[in-house]
Amino acid sequence: MLVTYPKVVVIVLTWNSENDITECLVSLRLLRYPNYEIIVVDNASTDRTPNIVKHSFPDVTLIINKKNLGFGGGFNVGIKEAIKKKADYIVCLNSDVVVDEHFLLELVKVGELSEKVGGLCPIAYYYDQPNRINGAGGIVRIIHPKVFGCGEIDKGQYSKTKETRMLCGPALVLKRKAFLGIGFFNTEYFYGPEDMDIALRLLKNGYKILFAPRAKLWHKGRGAVGGKITPLIIYFHVRNFLLFVKKHANNKLELFFSILYFWFFDFPTILLKALIFGNKDYVDAAVKGIIWHINAKLLPSDEEMVKILRKR
Repeated sequence: MLVTYPKVVVIVLTWNSENDITECLVSLRLLRYPNYEIIVVDNASTDRTPNIVKHSFPDVTLIINKKNLGFGGGFNVGIKEAIKKKADYIVCLNSDVVVDEHFLLELVKVGELSEKVGGLCPIAYYYDQPNRINGAGGIVRIIHPKVFGCGEIDKGQYSKTKETRMLCGPALVLKRKAFLGIGFFNTEYFYGPEDMDIALRLLKNGYKILFAPRAKLWHKGRGAVGGKITPLIIYFHVRNFLLFVKKHANNKLELFFSILYFWFFDFPTILLKALIFGNKDYVDAAVKGIIWHINAKLLPSDEEMVKILRKR
């Protein structure tokens, strides 16, 4: 049992989340942890999300951004507020997530095991298949990151607390000292591998990431851009894969082979999908992802690209 209960601030990022936000916040209200606060950061929703939070959850701190700042930018707003509130642990939660009542208690128990712990990875399940694992830690790599347990039925095979090399995308959990040590989310991605980026930055700076198997959540998987392959998904995949490689390749040789992989496997795969599904917008989105690296000024802003590509 914990002798003291470090303060936890849970930040829920919303963007047109009216179908999910109530269930998410109700599950957070039921948490069996005595020292936590909830912040909702709304990325300029055009639906009823802010009104739902304001009227149904008046105890929650609501911050409404004037424009869509993306995944990292939106969470950075909440993190600054969490630091002002003197949070010891900060949980960056997707709005399409439901958490177990012991979620925070189990995370903090594991987090307090060592001063070297900077990040924590809960176990995630599929919302519509509550006993099927979505992720149980993993390994972040430049090419083919490995997620443990994805698609497996939980039979207790991931029941041990241990070091891992991946954070949980739907619920990024870090200690405040880690955020202060490595810096905030990189806003260049807008929507993409922020979880992998933060994980690598933690590890490179000497922090440990621990897997907390009894901290459970259920992820619907809709997220900000939907749960299926679309031109919008492809645009950010292409753009951010190349950006991630440039930031985290350990040497010129790794950079070379990563770019080679993109041109001779990843990009042709997108072309093949465009051919199979007869969707030329896939190719157009991929090309725009490449153009961003040549001259981003040739394209609309990230916020506008989301609006444009969501219509296709």
